[in-house]
Amino acid sequence: MRLGVCWYPEQWPESRWAADVAMMRDAGLELVRIGEFAWNRYEPAREQWDWDWLDRAVEQLHGAGLEVVLGTPTATPPIWLARERPEVLTTASDGSRRQVGSRRHTCPTSPAYREESVRVVAALAERYGTSPAVTTWQVDNEPGNHDSARCWCDACTLAFRGWLRARYATVDDLNEAWGAVFWSQVWPSFDAVELPRPTVTAHNPALELAHRRFASDQVVDALREQVVQLTALSPGRRLLTNHYLGDAVVDCRDVGRLTGLVGHDNYPHGASGPYDVGFRHDLCRGLADGVAPWVVEQQPGPVNWTPTNPPVPPGQVRLWGWQAALHGVETLLFFRWRAARFGQEQYHAGLLRHDATPDRGLAEAVRLGQELRAAAPALLARPPARVAITYAYDDAWALEIDPHLTGMTHRSLVLAAHEAASRCGQDVDVVDPEGDLTAYDVVLAPALHLCTPARVAALTAALDAGVTVVVGPRALVKDDDDAWLDEPLPGGLAARLGARVGDALTEPTGQVAVAPYDVPAGSWTDVYEVHADDVTVLATYDGGWLTGLPAVVRRGGLVATGAASAEVWTALLGDLLGVEPAPRGVEVFWRDGQRVELDWRTLTLEKGT
Repeated sequence: MRLGVCWYPEQWPESRWAADVAMMRDAGLELVRIGEFAWNRYEPAREQWDWDWLDRAVEQLHGAGLEVVLGTPTATPPIWLARERPEVLTTASDGSRRQVGSRRHTCPTSPAYREESVRVVAALAERYGTSPAVTTWQVDNEPGNHDSARCWCDACTLAFRGWLRARYATVDDLNEAWGAVFWSQVWPSFDAVELPRPTVTAHNPALELAHRRFASDQVVDALREQVVQLTALSPGRRLLTNHYLGDAVVDCRDVGRLTGLVGHDNYPHGASGPYDVGFRHDLCRGLADGVAPWVVEQQPGPVNWTPTNPPVPPGQVRLWGWQAALHGVETLLFFRWRAARFGQEQYHAGLLRHDATPDRGLAEAVRLGQELRAAAPALLARPPARVAITYAYDDAWALEIDPHLTGMTHRSLVLAAHEAASRCGQDVDVVDPEGDLTAYDVVLAPALHLCTPARVAALTAALDAGVTVVVGPRALVKDDDDAWLDEPLPGGLAARLGARVGDALTEPTGQVAVAPYDVPAGSWTDVYEVHADDVTVLATYDGGWLTGLPAVVRRGGLVATGAASAEVWTALLGDLLGVEPAPRGVEVFWRDGQRVELDWRTLTLEKGT
């Protein structure tokens, strides 16, 4: 795993640059990301380009043997542009236009924004597209972050109607798919359909889901226009977009299909724990069809934006780096080189302090690099995964729209299964549920909410190939337009399971247990009714009137768990694989016959046999 850093030469006196670059080189760093927020420095006024400063920065980095990752600056258009063309700005759901002064305040649908983005990217690529210093382009920055994917402007309204026309042959088809007869929501024409602006109570979930899909498509289309420019003007360079995977507002798998390489920004203090961080590494790989991912921004110490911003104890930065390496991350860049003296991120740590002296994160980054270079190759070679977890953004959107239990999220359900695999020593591929699932021993589908023919076909093919498939609660219950199925659940698989969901309950108090595992069931509790003699009940509920009712059932290779807690998933997966799970707080990896443990309780890395 190569190490690098994010640097902002435009924010520091040029007299300091040479010292910074020398320190980066001496620290063993190999790559430096620059430029992704510097549109106003590139172009202080329309068509008045200033490249000299960037030429010198790139030259210094290249002269020191450091690769340059150059970012397109489309997340932070300059103020002069917003004043000239205010139609680039996003409109909030209440109809107010968002103002400049932050970032990601632009509408991805806006023809003006698209035009200006292509113009600046073309100018940047014409200047540096064939530079030997620039090996990688970062396309935009954290698309969709700050809930910026969805916009309610007039351009979005018109584009949304066109998007609906392309998806549905007629408005009658739309009304039928959406169940628009409910509450007299029948649309007389496509031109009558409005964006889901605030109303008295909830909108039709089909409209909400369509808007999320549309908004994601707009972001991807805007990125595609940049990719076209970079591919033409900078051949042979790698392209990636960095995502904040705590968000689920853009289908990042669609972005991965554009770029072929995906990165994410890893801020563990913004995650729900180390298993969440590990999941994001694995998800990032899955977004690019198995291509080893990058961490484009790695937290190097305390940050400024989480609710409590806790301290980072000694050894934590190093262990975060080892976690990324063991999850198969190819390249990791720390954010940032030097803590900012001004702007919105002054409390965000860097590898250097505000006064340019080394912070503890730099020493740990140096140690991490030394350890990685000294490690046996087999320790860092991620083996083929035996376990896959399905993940799709439209499932996340559907559950966000209609969670049935306040606070229930798609991510929490997926994380429960991923934690189980981590504690059972399994590398995990996070996969498209409509892809080929036949290469795995076990496929976990913990939050596969929407039921489509392609998903059922993929799961059926896996079962026919001898794969063990485990579906979780609320799996395969709604169609592609977020309408409940009119067949036994789980949809498309109930007959094969020999059982169906009888009750779909919420249990927010967490008082119901699952026997014989003797662990809590979790907040969602689907209760199964068994209809075939050869169905095995693996576990039952223990609590109140649910006591003795089936919680986990199996028939052949198909397993269904109606309980969603991480403890249930861990006990169940341990039984299916015949392994003893590690205690909570420990990640287990097997590398070339060695058991490697990351113990997040003590911040230690252990290797054994």
